[in-house]
Parts: sequence; structure tokens; C-alpha cells
Amino acid sequence: MNKIIAAIVAIPLFVASMPKEASALSGIVNPEIQKPQVGTLLLARRGRWIPGHWIRRNHHRVWIRGHYQ
Repeated sequence: MNKIIAAIVAIPLFVASMPKEASALSGIVNPEIQKPQVGTLLLARRGRWIPGHWIRRNHHRVWIRGHYQ
């Protein structure tokens, strides 16, 4: 009799402690959205300024710093 009562009490506690479907979901991360890196301020030079930008190299995105051409 005591085992039946213990089972009746234990089963709802076990079910309540199982993770819910909503809590098992993970966050969505978009690796393509990246913030530009902050560079140092350079003194003005003669020539054309090429701003920094992202390029693809060997299946990775690489930040190219801004430079004068």
C-alpha cells in the first residue's frame, strides 16, 4: 500500500521536473551579421582612402582594415 502511495506522489513530481519543449530551444545566431572592427584614427594623407570591409578568404570572413592607395 505504501509503495502505491509513493508511486502516486512520485509520478507527478517526475513529470513536472521533465524539461518542457520551449525551454529546450536554443537561441538563433546569424554568423553573417558582424559588427565592423574599430580602428585607430590616422592623420590625413594624400591619396585615396579605401575604407575597411569584409572579404571571403578560405571559406572565412576576414576584416580588411582601411588604407590609403
